[in-house]
Formats: sequence, C-alpha cells, structure tokens
Amino acid sequence: MGKLTILLLMLSVLFSNCGAPPQKKSSDKISDTLQNVKDSFDFLMQYWRLEDADNPTSRDVSFTNNEGILFESGMVFMNDSSLLENPAGEMAYGKFSLSGNTINVNFDDGHKGVYTIEHLKNEKLELKRVENKHTSHLTYKATNTKWPDINKNPFTEQNYHWWDKPKKPENQEQIRDRVKQYVRFCQYYFDGFVNGGAKEIDFIGLPNCLDWYQGGITIQNEDKLDKKWENCFYSQEQAFLGRQMLEDALLKKYDWDTKEPNWLKQTADVLKQIYNKL
Repeated sequence: MGKLTILLLMLSVLFSNCGAPPQKKSSDKISDTLQNVKDSFDFLMQYWRLEDADNPTSRDVSFTNNEGILFESGMVFMNDSSLLENPAGEMAYGKFSLSGNTINVNFDDGHKGVYTIEHLKNEKLELKRVENKHTSHLTYKATNTKWPDINKNPFTEQNYHWWDKPKKPENQEQIRDRVKQYVRFCQYYFDGFVNGGAKEIDFIGLPNCLDWYQGGITIQNEDKLDKKWENCFYSQEQAFLGRQMLEDALLKKYDWDTKEPNWLKQTADVLKQIYNKL
C-alpha cells in the first residue's frame, strides 16, 4: 500500500470522528430534567395549574357548570407525600411516591395513576399519565408556592375541609368556624406565595368571597357572591350569614405593616389577625 493511500485512509478515519456529537442517551435527558433528586422533589412540592392536555380525561378539562361554578384543573404535591388533584375542580386526594422520574399515585378512592416526568424546569411541569391503559400528556404551570410546614399547607384535608358542603343546617357557631377556617386557608395560601417568591396571586377556581388589593381587603356583595364559596354552606341563607360574619370582622381595626414592601406578606399577617377576631 502506498504512502498516499495510507494518508487518505488516516484522514478518512479522522474526519469520520469529527462529525455531529453523539446523541444523548435517554438517561442523560432525564438527568437534564432531574439534575438533582432532592431539588426536583422540592420544586415539585407546590400548586401546579394545568395549562394544556393531550388526550385528556374529563377531569383534565376546565369548565363552568350550569350554576355558574368554575372548575379548574391542577395538582398540589405536598412534602408529606400527599397529593391533591384539582384543588379548584373535581378534587381527589391520594398518596404518591417519587422514584427517578416516575410518580406512582394511589388515590383515596382506590384508583391508581403512573406519571412520568418528561420536563420539570423553568416553571413548567410536563407529565405523561397512564391510568387504565389511557395515556394523557399534561402540561402544568408553576404558581411559585412553597409550604415547608405541612401543617400550614392550605390544601391538606385538615385545612381544606371547610369547602365541603354540610349535609344538614349548621348553627351559628358552626358557620362561624367554617368562616374562620376559610380565613385561615387564605392566610396559608398567601404565605405559600410569599415563601415561593411569587410576584402575584389569584384565587382562580378556588372558593373565595374576598377581593384583594395592596393595603386593603374587601368582601363581595351578596348579589355578586362567588357561587363556589356559597356552595360551601348548607344553603344560600347560611352562606349569607357567614358572609355577614366576615364583613363584621372586616370592619374592625387591624395593624397593617406599612413598612412591609411585600403586600402579599402584609395581607397574610392581617388575615391572621382577622382569624383571631372572628
């Protein structure tokens, strides 16, 4: 073999190794998404709102029913391994376990779900869910919330039970307690946005009868009262009574920290004071 032929073969081998970089293995792609298991778990522990769904089930669809009640889809992962699907919709509690990029969920009603994390970064969560051979692709947006103390997570069953419509009329003390638990829920909800560094807050789809602005809280009029909040009471009459209790409480004086630049934190502190005066 001549020297020229040997040289050409060497050049051929050299340039064949200088082409496109090798494709990442699937495990490499997963590590890009889940760079650190602990950090990924911590980031997952918040309230996620569903933005888009490919091949959804009925509970993945946001809608307004005939009574004017809005149902919004979403997911809350909690750091005690509890999960609440659709806190502003058709709610379902369960327990989950995270292994690599797989989330296994056992819901309290007996059904199971397997979720694969396909993306968890930049305030976006993409999941592939398989239930009873039905596969859905779900895209969620982060609310930038954080509740490190599970006892102060507004979406635990203990802290969110006030929304559950009673099966029989309640007396005044029971109604007052329901209103107090609603105010406590709001306080914890605001706290979560403060802890997570969120710049804005909303109650879309959640039962709510208060309106918020910097340095103040107002209550909705009876003719404009949120239907979902009203439905947390046995009857409209009892909902109006609860609303009046809250309005009376709002008329009292509270210490607004005017030096606090974060109005979310400022409001959370006042909600705590309202709870104590109800």
